Amino acid sequence: MIKSFFTGIFKFIAHYPGILYSVLLILVLPALLYFNAYLTLEALQKNIDYGLQTKALMVENILSNLFSDYFSVPDVLQQKLDKITLENPEIKDLTVLKEGKGGNFLVLASQNKENIGAKVSNTSLAIAYSRGEPIAELGTVGGERFWNVVNPVFNKTTNEKEGLVSISLSLADSDILISRAILRSYIIVFLTILLSLFLILQHTKLFNYVSLSKKLEDLDKMKNDFIRMTTHELRSPIVAVRGYIEILEGDLKGKVEGRQKESLERVSISAKNLNDLVDDILEVSRIEQGRLDFTPERIDAGERIKSILEELKIKADQKKLELIPEIVEGGYFISANSNRFRQVIVNLVENAIKYTITGSVRIRTKVSDVKNLYIIEIKDTGLGISAEGQKRLFEKFYRVRTEKNAGIPGTGLGLWIVKQIVEKMGGEINVESMEGAGTKFTITFPLLIDKKNKV
Repeated sequence: MIKSFFTGIFKFIAHYPGILYSVLLILVLPALLYFNAYLTLEALQKNIDYGLQTKALMVENILSNLFSDYFSVPDVLQQKLDKITLENPEIKDLTVLKEGKGGNFLVLASQNKENIGAKVSNTSLAIAYSRGEPIAELGTVGGERFWNVVNPVFNKTTNEKEGLVSISLSLADSDILISRAILRSYIIVFLTILLSLFLILQHTKLFNYVSLSKKLEDLDKMKNDFIRMTTHELRSPIVAVRGYIEILEGDLKGKVEGRQKESLERVSISAKNLNDLVDDILEVSRIEQGRLDFTPERIDAGERIKSILEELKIKADQKKLELIPEIVEGGYFISANSNRFRQVIVNLVENAIKYTITGSVRIRTKVSDVKNLYIIEIKDTGLGISAEGQKRLFEKFYRVRTEKNAGIPGTGLGLWIVKQIVEKMGGEINVESMEGAGTKFTITFPLLIDKKNKV
């Protein structure tokens, strides 16, 4: 009986081979969706946790510098602490302590006022104080995750340790975001299984390629929507951090120097770099989803480039570089979006300035009457790019890594964005470079009207 049962199944599959592919599809497609979502969300969770850890350390360092001014005035210290915790609900526990006797620390000011005057002793406080450097630990209380950071407070006059600042920064918002994304992923996997079963019952054959392609497009859209939503969520705390930095720089202007001033400048630079990364990711999302405006305009390319170079000259002057325009005269016009055209020129010229230590950045334009093209060349005397690096230069998130450019910040998205914009406006971009001898980017656009045909 069992033998006849399996024989019947094999005959049915032999008669309808498509059902075997559908069964495999039920197993493979949900598994792929699940693991893709799982790995993507896991990587995102780590990146968000790392970003929030960096934020917690920056905030802790800023607070340590701020509180050191009021360490001898507990009442004022408590007022400052109350104001900070009121304006930042993600801070769940902010405490200022000074060294006591027997390895204990005395609470000077605290978000939980009943703890003021209490003696506290734990390993994290002892280690941070003895090492004289911040410690960040990921902890959980009642199911809610926190970044717990302890940072020493130094006397600005004697540079001696006075005490500690302890802060617990809640990860509740980011965890809710991730949980919602995971739930959506599970729902999509479940719906995919139901749809596969429905197709087996109705058709007993493999999904057609059109349906599969549509599903992958939907999944890609979900991924892009999630990235866009996440970057928007990250923008708010970044803006807050940069705002506090500006306030501190104003309040402490002329009062800090040496290590404190350097630390504040580093925090400001880090916050700006993080903000630039978020902006670039949003720009990538807009391009991939077709939400970037490319409405064409009739542009006098030469005059537009001159205007842009006048704005960028100050950056070249700051590095003592020559910014040399060689713009062909004659009113040559191209069809391109004005804002996107500016974005391309600014990105490439700023890149040339950034990667040029000494020398010049030359912007040259010319016209090919034979091919009816307007040609823009941006050439620098900078670090240059290897042949291997040039092959991947326009890839997303790719950066050429060398000892010479290790300290130069960047996201690896700028040139990918430039290439997409240029091509969507009907142009082409190419690069020529040699390590140590500089780099030349060449952009070409079809001429809308040239001097010869101008009326």
